[in-house]
Amino acid sequence: MGDKLNLGIRCQDEGVVSIRQSFLAALVCGAWSVFFLMQGVTYANAQGANLLSSSYITPFPQTDRYQVRIIGDWLGTGLTAGLEEAFKPDGSLQITDMSRSNYGLLRAEQAGLYAEVDRMISGPPVHIAIIMMGVNDRLSIRTPTGRIQPGSEEWRDTYGKEAEKLIKKLRGANIAVYWVGLPVMSNPALSEAVAAMNNAVRQTAYLNGAKFIETATGFTDQLGAYSAYGPDLTGQTKRLREGDGVGLTAAGNRKLANYVEIALRRDLAQARAQRNIPLAGDEEEQARVVPGASRGASPKGTVGPDAQPAMAAARPDAGNTKIAARANGVPTFKTETSAPATPPQDAAHRDQAAFAGSGYQQGELILSDLGNGLTAIAVISPVNEFSIRDIQRQTPLADRVYFKVLSKGEALPAKEGRADDFRWREDGAAQTQ
Repeated sequence: MGDKLNLGIRCQDEGVVSIRQSFLAALVCGAWSVFFLMQGVTYANAQGANLLSSSYITPFPQTDRYQVRIIGDWLGTGLTAGLEEAFKPDGSLQITDMSRSNYGLLRAEQAGLYAEVDRMISGPPVHIAIIMMGVNDRLSIRTPTGRIQPGSEEWRDTYGKEAEKLIKKLRGANIAVYWVGLPVMSNPALSEAVAAMNNAVRQTAYLNGAKFIETATGFTDQLGAYSAYGPDLTGQTKRLREGDGVGLTAAGNRKLANYVEIALRRDLAQARAQRNIPLAGDEEEQARVVPGASRGASPKGTVGPDAQPAMAAARPDAGNTKIAARANGVPTFKTETSAPATPPQDAAHRDQAAFAGSGYQQGELILSDLGNGLTAIAVISPVNEFSIRDIQRQTPLADRVYFKVLSKGEALPAKEGRADDFRWREDGAAQTQ
């Protein structure tokens, strides 16, 4: 009997110990989960991502006017002239040129470039930064083991890291960054170096929350070679490049600015559409950008019984909500409807149309009635550029299938049994197929 009692006590003690161990393990796992979650939020904030907004550009600029800065070398000045002409009828953008003829990522003037960017960030809010530079960066890079020649693999990696520092500085200030690729040049050696710069910056931009704008195809002939002449925005053939084979004429700058204009107008339209999404901005912001819009809330500053008539007027079919009972200290609400109820199907269509017309992102909208006047709303949409950017879980560009196949020319691994599967098989395996 004593042995059985001791055995029972021992088993009970072991059970208590196992429960304590499980509890401690769950507590440690929860702590690590919170830690990694905070690290992800910190990383997303460092990249300038707004997890509550799918718009790349902020929907609510100060004074309702977007501040745009052009950062570049002497080609940036021409780009500024083209953008000012493109957005001249649009008064919602203020474009300022910060370009300097000697700016570059590999030049000694880089210190002046970063000092100018720091002054810009510390000053009045800037919403959009457009970068175009590189014609001054066809330079070898000095290292402890020697000099790296332009165009080499190590040179591209180093140039990409320099571009990454500038992008991260701007994205950390929540500035939308657009990096404009350089067009082809008449000098083959310079054109090859420019292509290496574009490749390095393109990958860096994708991985750090910036947008890279391709421009090379707009200044080539049918064979992809350099051409000083080409169609302008009206379709007429005009001279687009200067005699040095690097600079652009007025028509060329306007065509170059058109590539940026297309990307900007698309993102600006999405930002303006998001202004109408419920809870995307406080009441004051919504009233400023959408005059006369009502979001079904009481006037600002109205709290208490005085707010009830306004809410009742806004919803004539709303019933009276009362506290029916309390279960474990939690009140249970009961809705008494005094007006005829709207058919569920018609109400669902009405709510779906209202929600879809608010500027929300495309996707399949699913509504479910939970009772007591509550409706569950779910949107199922494919993973797109914005959702990937928002959660900061992008696959590195070097690991993406399209980059390996279309850019690097690598072959996909063959599937077993497919026509391109040339692996040696045993006789038995070959006979079974």
